[in-house]
Amino acid sequence: MITWISSYPKSGNTWVRSFLTSYLYGDENFSLNDIKKIGKFPSLKLFEELKIDFTNFENIAANWITMQDFINLKNKNVFLKTHNALVTLNKYKFTNTNNTIGFIYLVRDPRDVVLSYSSHLGLNSKDTFMLMQNDLSFETIKSDIDHKGVMLGSWASNYNSWKSFKSVKGLILRYEDLVLDTENSFLKIIKHLNETNNIQIDLNKIKKSLKITNFENLKDLETTDGFSEAGKNPFFRKGKIGDWKDNLEPEITKQIEKVFNKEMKELKYL
Repeated sequence: MITWISSYPKSGNTWVRSFLTSYLYGDENFSLNDIKKIGKFPSLKLFEELKIDFTNFENIAANWITMQDFINLKNKNVFLKTHNALVTLNKYKFTNTNNTIGFIYLVRDPRDVVLSYSSHLGLNSKDTFMLMQNDLSFETIKSDIDHKGVMLGSWASNYNSWKSFKSVKGLILRYEDLVLDTENSFLKIIKHLNETNNIQIDLNKIKKSLKITNFENLKDLETTDGFSEAGKNPFFRKGKIGDWKDNLEPEITKQIEKVFNKEMKELKYL
């Protein structure tokens, strides 16, 4: 059964994925390449393995469940990263309770997301914000040419879609709490996985994995070894809370607070 590590891009997903890789599978010789032990969904490898035509997004959606059935045939417990919104497209659901045992959803202040995502995409903050409010925005799958592979939706619809998934046990965590209350926040993750996947709670192991995968270590590893998930700029940029206060145009700040007002108040960003 699948446990999803889900989020809108640049919201702490890779940090959590790194931590879990270390905690579940790793040792002290952690490398960014090890993160692949918690795969991404959907993936080019899956398309090729199942001979799925991924040049048409509707065909990808039609095979969401088929791909997950295939994954679950090969694995008893599997952890997968996704940025896909929990949507239904042309009657095809992104996932179901036959394939999913639980999820961890990471959410981050959209005023900081727009800066980090802008850097990743190589766009200015205005164009990135346009993407972030588009319910039909996509992330591409890289092949010989780029194809629509992941339906992000808007920042708000992505969050709301996973928040509404009540059929399985979910845990929603703010990136800001991962930074400000790190040990307790990651303990919540392991406690959640203890309930859903019977993962053992080991406080010393949590501390060790947090030390191995702290932001500065991950940033240094990317500088030394590179990182396959980097975009137009280095993947591990600042990891800072409130970077928007100094670096985001006031007009865009106001627009974000207006467009995402309901969700930002709910998450105590306003």
